[in-house]
Amino acid sequence: MALPHDSNETSYLLPPNNEDWGRQTIPDFVYGQKDLMAEGIQWPRNAPGIPDALPQSPFDAALCSAWKQRVELGLFRYRLRELQTQILPGAVGFVAQLNVERGVQRRPPQTIKSVRQAFDPVQFNFNKIRPGEVLFRLHREPDLPGTLLQEDILVVINVSPLEWGHVLLVPEPARQLPQRLLPGALRAGIEAVLLSLHPGFRVGFNSLGGLASVNHLHLHGYYLAHRLPVEQAPSEPLDPGGHLHLLQDLPAPGFLFYTRGPGPDLESLISRITGHQPDQLQV
Repeated sequence: MALPHDSNETSYLLPPNNEDWGRQTIPDFVYGQKDLMAEGIQWPRNAPGIPDALPQSPFDAALCSAWKQRVELGLFRYRLRELQTQILPGAVGFVAQLNVERGVQRRPPQTIKSVRQAFDPVQFNFNKIRPGEVLFRLHREPDLPGTLLQEDILVVINVSPLEWGHVLLVPEPARQLPQRLLPGALRAGIEAVLLSLHPGFRVGFNSLGGLASVNHLHLHGYYLAHRLPVEQAPSEPLDPGGHLHLLQDLPAPGFLFYTRGPGPDLESLISRITGHQPDQLQV
């Protein structure tokens, strides 16, 4: 089971006195190979609501409890209510949500002039967030396979949430990396999905020019209690091994990458994807 360093139990909650938040050490969420091997995760017959309604992994429990506390402490720009959601008519069945407060109260996006724009420390970045916005740090145990450089990933709240549990996965913010998908960041995103028992936990990346609003490397993660059309779209294999597919019957073209799980297959998949970086990616 995933555990913090040097402890059998941890709390991802902030202390009562906000003056202590900056002095509190960021808790580690440490995970290993066995935490990524859950099987049989399926949508229930009745679509779930918030993640509390379904069995939770240690990752889900840590994220949801810490996120809920930050809501109660008023650290978000607005309090997320139940969103008006509709499945649009038509063959595709798009999921549409109305989130007026995000449109009005979110931080204005940065001006993006190039997909290769350099990091600008003067602009807003994740080194400028309040201490209370950090939930925990994702840390891989040494037993996990892989040749990619180990990176600690901060899990922080998105103060203008799209949905319940909306967080940002930020790889080592002090390195001041621009918003370009790197192998370590992609691996962290895929492993975050594998750490969750909720079928609607999503991780996505949008590039500069692909609606990214902050030029500081990050991925999004949140719970969406609805199946998406891409989950059931047919696909055509493009390579003999069946690792690369072309999605079909969707309004926009897309690729499906398949892997059996953590290990050499996943490392190869990550290298393949980051060698041909898409503007937007969801897993």
